Amino acid sequence: MTHWPTGVAVVTTADRDGWWWGFTASAVSEVSARPPLVSVCVDRDAHCRSVFTAADAYAVHVLRAGQEELADRFTRDSANDFEGLPVSWGFEDVPLLDDVAVRLECRSVRSMPAGDHVILLGEVVRARTGPHEPLVYLEQGFRRLARPDTLPRAS
Repeated sequence: MTHWPTGVAVVTTADRDGWWWGFTASAVSEVSARPPLVSVCVDRDAHCRSVFTAADAYAVHVLRAGQEELADRFTRDSANDFEGLPVSWGFEDVPLLDDVAVRLECRSVRSMPAGDHVILLGEVVRARTGPHEPLVYLEQGFRRLARPDTLPRAS
């Protein structure tokens, strides 16, 4: 699936002790419009998988073009992923990242194993969009969308 372009998202939650957790995901998808449902896939071996499968809520932050460093930050198994980031609190006290292309606050509906991943299904309870172009992931690298006026004209 490396030839399939996807958006890049950071998914965040807080555990029962108040610790913040996050991971970078490229497998995020709309499931339903009514009710608004999204799916997020987390690797079964991810250090945070058990936290997210037990969470009551989480937030999906679609990153904007230029946030490659933020995407990389949340691919590491690090306790200080949030260090120095402006964070606010959302639904069920989930940590929210500012200045992203799209932010979805979700109530956890269920999780289910699927091969080497676990699918998290969430109901969107709040959504915010911004004016930014999204960051894109393709062939194991970050990309930006081309503006329509820069594309070659069809002959």
